[in-house]
Amino acid sequence: MDPCLLSHPVHAVHRAKLLGRIEPRYAVIADGSLRIAHAKGEVKKRYWNPGDIFDEVHVITLADDDIDPDLVQTVAGRAQLFVHPVGRPQPGNLWELRRRVVEVMSQIGPNVIRGHGPFLQGYYATYAARTLQVPSFVSIHDDVSIYRRFWTYGEGYGKITLYQLGLKALGWEQFVYENADRLVPKYQAAARLLRKTRHRDKVQVIYNQIFLDHFTDQKPNLLPGERLKIINVGRQFDGKDQRPLIRALKNVDAELTLIGQGPLRESYVSTARESGVESRVTFVDRVDNADLPSIFAGHHLFAINIIQPGVCMPVMEAMALGYPIVINEPRWGGEPEVCGPCADVVPGTAHGFTEALKRFIDNPHRVSEIGARSRATIPSFSGKKMEAQEKDLIMDLLGARSG
Repeated sequence: MDPCLLSHPVHAVHRAKLLGRIEPRYAVIADGSLRIAHAKGEVKKRYWNPGDIFDEVHVITLADDDIDPDLVQTVAGRAQLFVHPVGRPQPGNLWELRRRVVEVMSQIGPNVIRGHGPFLQGYYATYAARTLQVPSFVSIHDDVSIYRRFWTYGEGYGKITLYQLGLKALGWEQFVYENADRLVPKYQAAARLLRKTRHRDKVQVIYNQIFLDHFTDQKPNLLPGERLKIINVGRQFDGKDQRPLIRALKNVDAELTLIGQGPLRESYVSTARESGVESRVTFVDRVDNADLPSIFAGHHLFAINIIQPGVCMPVMEAMALGYPIVINEPRWGGEPEVCGPCADVVPGTAHGFTEALKRFIDNPHRVSEIGARSRATIPSFSGKKMEAQEKDLIMDLLGARSG
């Protein structure tokens, strides 16, 4: 038997028949290693078991080894969590990995299969689902346009672009769209492109989960004459380039906390030094999701320059904490998703951010005013609502297939 099956050595379907019942089992092909997600603090309760539908959750990762399931058990809620690393993708082993995934899935006997993204993970998920004749859905967390992704991620991600173009040429991306029972973008920007295709009836937007009971409204308040304190959370790469925000400090009395890491970190440090604001910029490598409220405390607003379309989790988390948002105008038109109606939307330049920060300094009441709007807007996208939508989607898939 393949070593990756050792975490679940008994054939699940056979075992269920011996017990006289079928236990609900969920199989997920994750977008990356769970070890990395755990290290970044990105482990969320019931993320892969909405509404605690399932008794078992099996996560297949494209890695040579992975984390002890006990360390990330919370993603499975009440279900027992199993982790199955099947190997790291290489140009020469993609078909072998596909065989391994199907073999592992056959051992698990899932009732529903989920894949992350329309490329490798989504392809393996829909291929296995079609082979085993079970329903599947693919969640889409990124732009579906390879052209826009290249400009979002920058030249440093050229290899990823080539890899995605290769999978597209193989027809694997199209296979996902054709064979998944549902396509679930995490924001409207991705959905708009998919709704222009013949697969439009499969598309259902379900935003990422923000559980409001984890975020108390901090009601930030800026006093006249007090120094403005800004916070930003996010991976430091071309798609979220905060250098315009750093340069904006040159002409305002403000401090900036940047939380995250990435290939632009050294450039951020250089920009702060060259702008003469390095003493007012604080870098924090990482913060666990549970600790976000404590590090936000004492700041007045959340600001971000983001090239990626859609809405990122840090923006929604800042809104849940009651912070005003300063965000750039989307590169591809429209207004920022979710936060658009309650944010200060500016050109994505140093001058644009400078002018926005000055408006808060000159009118301190805007901090509490726009922050209250943020908190009032976010319940429409609450984690409970999103979890319920995902649960309903899964129940629909189970009901449709059993029918």
